[in-house]
Amino acid sequence: MASRDGGGFRVKRIDHVEVMVRDIARAERWYREVLGLRRITAWDPEPVMIGRGGTKLALFRRAGPARALGAPGGRRASTRLGLRRVAFLTDARGFRAARARLKQRRVAYRGPVDHGSWLSIYFRDPDGILLEVTRPAAARSVR
Repeated sequence: MASRDGGGFRVKRIDHVEVMVRDIARAERWYREVLGLRRITAWDPEPVMIGRGGTKLALFRRAGPARALGAPGGRRASTRLGLRRVAFLTDARGFRAARARLKQRRVAYRGPVDHGSWLSIYFRDPDGILLEVTRPAAARSVR
């Protein structure tokens, strides 16, 4: 991703996303059991880096009162600054496996939502953080 004036740099991919959680151990366990993310490394006392397939989350403990992204004061989440959700890209087989895993773990989800060229399912982690699993909709017969 280079700027036209030559002052930019080439971006290979997003390295990681920082996620603020109430309890790092609980969050790490949930992401492992539900999404199959594994510990990559950890610092003392934090963060704990988890991931899979080149996608990483850095789990940090949120100091002070924990509040999930949402609609404080009656405002919609989309009007707030900051990240709205983390989306994990997969293929048709991975999409089916993710849905099965969510059902098995009794994690409520919405979808699949057909976005035309993409299919997505949406759900929340134990701290209320919105997550998405998405895939290209090219193989329309596999939902």
